[in-house]
Amino acid sequence: MSSARLVIKLLFAQLMILTVAAITLIVTALIFAPGLFAMHLRQSGGATVQIEKHTREAFVSSISLALAFASIAALLAAGLISWLLARRVASPIEQLADAADAVARRENVPELPEGGFSVEFRRLNESFNRMAKDLASSEQSRRHLLSDLAHELRTPIATIRAYVDALEDGVAPASPETWETLRQQTSRMERLVSDLKDASAADENVLTMIFTRVDLVEIVRSTANSFQPRCELAGKNLRVLVADTPIWIKGDSSRLEQVLSNLLDNACRHTPSGGDIEVRTKSENGTALVQVSDSGEGIPTDQLDIIFQRFYQLDPSRKRSDGGSGLGLTIARAITERHGGSLEADGSGPLGGATFTIRIPTIR
Repeated sequence: MSSARLVIKLLFAQLMILTVAAITLIVTALIFAPGLFAMHLRQSGGATVQIEKHTREAFVSSISLALAFASIAALLAAGLISWLLARRVASPIEQLADAADAVARRENVPELPEGGFSVEFRRLNESFNRMAKDLASSEQSRRHLLSDLAHELRTPIATIRAYVDALEDGVAPASPETWETLRQQTSRMERLVSDLKDASAADENVLTMIFTRVDLVEIVRSTANSFQPRCELAGKNLRVLVADTPIWIKGDSSRLEQVLSNLLDNACRHTPSGGDIEVRTKSENGTALVQVSDSGEGIPTDQLDIIFQRFYQLDPSRKRSDGGSGLGLTIARAITERHGGSLEADGSGPLGGATFTIRIPTIR
């Protein structure tokens, strides 16, 4: 619907209402006014029948003309005001309709003016602008996700295809090393798919969790101990400094293990041989704290928050051949927040590298 057509329809509706009101006024006046006038004239006394008839006819004629001219003037004045108001109402509606069409076509949406015909229109414009920005952000994230996903899958698929071709042509032997390479690349894709599923569930706030009363100290101790063989094999020192007494929280033990495993996996991958990794727990002011620190390269201050974005790489020149999916920190933060807590990063921790701190409310 064009703006002109909308103005005409609004104006026509207003004129119809005013016309009905004017006709009602005229008919009502002509029905009741002459009788009332005659009654008052008779009560005044001294008027003959002829005078009363002439006076009554004059009154009806005069009031009819007055009402007709008044109605025409009122309709013209009201019509002008209605036209102006209709234009003011139609303009923001037309802007909103054009902006909605642009959203539907996935084009750049012009921001609607914050001012408006009324408070309701201003609120509508503000809500639409917020919605348009959120949709644009979601669309940009979707495009980046598809691009990053294609990039992440390209390497393992290319590796598997190269080995399959080499095996088929007899160039590469079917040795244990070859099968192990194929197995690693397959596991990498499996982990990527699993992490994508968890990341999507976290975005939609439907990540499956079963909350019970759990001891965070025991979860940290068992998860860290499972990483000891890996760290020893790589020549890295893992120290586990946990509280002597339980720290009780309401949480999902398997999801918390997932968070800690991701942080410890990152620490192992970014800590050089001979370096140190440290895990600490403590409770203060009703909050449980878990800190995972390493002596790796650290994190620049301007990247402390964006490292939690999907597929973000601290060093774009580095490949993820070490097994990272680029989704672990995104999922870890989402899980921590579902526990009513937070996950934050410090670029220069006590060991000289990065430190990740988990905060979760405690219970008795």
